[in-house]
Amino acid sequence: MLARSLLQRCSKTPIQQLTSSIFKQSQIRTFQQSSKLMSGGEGDVMSQIYGVPKEGVYSNLPFQVKNRKFIPFQVWYWGVLGFFFAFPFLSTAWQMYKSGAFNPPPE
Repeated sequence: MLARSLLQRCSKTPIQQLTSSIFKQSQIRTFQQSSKLMSGGEGDVMSQIYGVPKEGVYSNLPFQVKNRKFIPFQVWYWGVLGFFFAFPFLSTAWQMYKSGAFNPPPE
């Protein structure tokens, strides 16, 4: 009897031993059924809801890098970067211009 229980314990993987000690068999069956439903078995619920993701280079970006129609990506990138860098300087110069800081002093 003791040898049989040791043999049964050794035949299970460590994950099976851990899950059998924590969860009941009915809970394990429920987890397995839900994982089959979500993993793309029969039904493939997730791909019906969200679609199948594209594969390849640049497919995970929220903007288009290749084959842009109007402005090339490099021009767009450096233009936005340059604008946001220059904005504080331009707004400061505008406020100084409005206050008269650039006018020559009266003689």
